[in-house]
Amino acid sequence: MIWNRFVLISCLFISSISFGQITGAYQPAYDFKQIDSLANLEQGGPPAFSIDPGLIQERLKKLENEIPLHYNIITHQFVEIFAFRKASFTQRMLERKDIYFPLYEKYLKKYGLPDELKYLSLIESGLENKAISNKGAGGLWQFMPYTARGDFGMRVDQYIDERFDAERATDAACQYLKRLYKTFGDWHLALAAYNTGPSNVKRAMRRCGGSNDFWGIYACLPAQTKAYVPQFIAMTYMMNYHWDHSIQPENWVIEIPKDSILVSGYLNLSTLSRLTGFSLDTLKRLNPHIISHFLPKNAQQVKVHIPRSHFSYFDKNRSQILDSARTDLTAPDLVEIDTSQTIEEPSPIARRHTYKVRSGETLSSIARKLGLSTSELKRINRIKGSKLRKGQILVYFKLAKVKTSQKWKKTSSKKKKVSKKKKTKSKKRRKRR
Repeated sequence: MIWNRFVLISCLFISSISFGQITGAYQPAYDFKQIDSLANLEQGGPPAFSIDPGLIQERLKKLENEIPLHYNIITHQFVEIFAFRKASFTQRMLERKDIYFPLYEKYLKKYGLPDELKYLSLIESGLENKAISNKGAGGLWQFMPYTARGDFGMRVDQYIDERFDAERATDAACQYLKRLYKTFGDWHLALAAYNTGPSNVKRAMRRCGGSNDFWGIYACLPAQTKAYVPQFIAMTYMMNYHWDHSIQPENWVIEIPKDSILVSGYLNLSTLSRLTGFSLDTLKRLNPHIISHFLPKNAQQVKVHIPRSHFSYFDKNRSQILDSARTDLTAPDLVEIDTSQTIEEPSPIARRHTYKVRSGETLSSIARKLGLSTSELKRINRIKGSKLRKGQILVYFKLAKVKTSQKWKKTSSKKKKVSKKKKTKSKKRRKRR
């Protein structure tokens, strides 16, 4: 049988295979430890399976569409891992899949790709949108920064990381998978190339005598890639037959309904969320691709998601909210009260204040005095270190309530100065008379 060629090799390498790539700065919500080893194989004897091999083989044939779902000893072992040892992981995938599968299906259809490719993201990231691998790959589809930027035009910097934008990443993943299939003409090789890169697959093909079949070059592939295709086949099986192995979702993960706006230029997200009436944590959850608390001045057409429950209020007061959120931290106070119009409902507004540093004062002592955290005070004033100089001007914001009979109005500091000059001149004229 075909697996006789690589069963012994798999025993040597399988203990070092890590399932998925999730480590690094953003830790996923689930326990994603390495799979320590596959089921032990007795040399010279048949493996002991808990699930009938004939049953899995028959079901894989029924599921098979465009991508071959080969049954062999390796795929069987991964089915048993996901059914028993990693049953909790399988359950979490069932609880999370409804968030992303409609999106995956939409883009797979757009690019004419097999629908079953939606299961690949489970192996890539465990459906964790902010997953980061130990090599720096990120997002649901695990793109490296240079690939995301260079091949697909994603923005990846300290402010915005579009690898965490589910829609942008899914679109790019579909483009890449289509390109890989065109290169190799075989879905198993295309999947292997998605995991390890097309150059490594081509190198394995040369080392294994020019074979153009995944199982034919299995022995020449990196250890993680050896497990990649079998895991995909096993996960495809489990997503369709989990009920027969007593695995079912219990706590469904529900996506927060949202609407979106496109933003260019500077935008303070704390101000945006506060004035719209929801928490910054909610905004960050809805916008994992925005990794800073503000959008930079060079931001272009960035999609910002707002909870649908608050979008109507935001839309009615869009210009006022965005004007306040776009106010530069170093600019004079541009927010005044105007009684000529009415706002739809009371809302807090952040007013800009300044503080002059006195001798002997520190960041922490000033932060306590102003009712802020030290980190917040440093962020607002863009202070990297901890030293302050006497006379230094610090900026901070305090909330003030806007009454229902009031409206925001933009003015300029020049207008304020002009009005003050007029008042002083009128006073002088009165004195002379």
